[in-house]
Amino acid sequence: MTSKGSILLRPHCPDPDDPDIAALLELTFTRTDASWVTLDLRVDSNVRQSYSMGTVDGEGHPINISADGFEATIRIGSSREPDDHLARILSFSLEKILMCRRYHEQVALLRGALDTTTSAVLLFDRRGSIVYAIPRADRLLSRQTQDGLVLEVGERIGTPLVTFLCSKVEQVVSSQPDDHPWTGTLALSDGSLLACEILRVEVASPIATTGVLALLQPVPALSKLCLESFCARHRLSPREEDVVTLLLEGLTTLDMANRLGISAHTVRDHLKRLYRKTGARSRSELLSLISTAGAPPTVTSM
Repeated sequence: MTSKGSILLRPHCPDPDDPDIAALLELTFTRTDASWVTLDLRVDSNVRQSYSMGTVDGEGHPINISADGFEATIRIGSSREPDDHLARILSFSLEKILMCRRYHEQVALLRGALDTTTSAVLLFDRRGSIVYAIPRADRLLSRQTQDGLVLEVGERIGTPLVTFLCSKVEQVVSSQPDDHPWTGTLALSDGSLLACEILRVEVASPIATTGVLALLQPVPALSKLCLESFCARHRLSPREEDVVTLLLEGLTTLDMANRLGISAHTVRDHLKRLYRKTGARSRSELLSLISTAGAPPTVTSM
């Protein structure tokens, strides 16, 4: 890796005609009245690139730059040796150019990866404003605007989807960093179900900030036969079957307790047994297992 925290596994230099590097050379060229300027950039022992402006004649005056993830030498063909002030400006400018380029590529990779998922992904800032949504999430939000999409479960009946998400985002932001994410199933007014996970995102470097990521995964409708097959396969008790059914309706632990006439503590005990029997580690994983109950088994060849 080029530096701590980078997701770019293969460090590389900007292209020979990179406009930002060209602008840096032009700044140096005009600032020093030089006849030529070169930049030798090294991001590791095997990756390097040279850039130049003007016709190189002689050795020039070198400015050596070393920063996080790269080393560079700028040579200036000038009769006057560059002062320390110019060296600091060029070092700062080159570091910012490479950092911005690296982060731009990282963001592009992340966006491409997120856009291929089947989940609707929404990123909120700590104030509850949506700062990024993949196309699938955009379509979901458009459905709320066009079709009046609202929740149809328990006390949340009639609540717009975004309003509910924003309330959960506020709740997650105010929680402790090591608290578990909020998970649940949302039943919508169009009859669809969404498995929802809302989790806190902490970034310490280079700028400390907090955000919230919301993941919404459609849960396919299950036939009664598929649900019965799932319950039989994992040898669920009648009460555990009730919990599974209410889980698919999108009820929270408290809602399930009220519906079944038992305590929330007892519901959590049933959920723990469900996790143990099915191998799931969370509600979202359990819902994923339930949603694929009717899918044909995968056949692998030897």
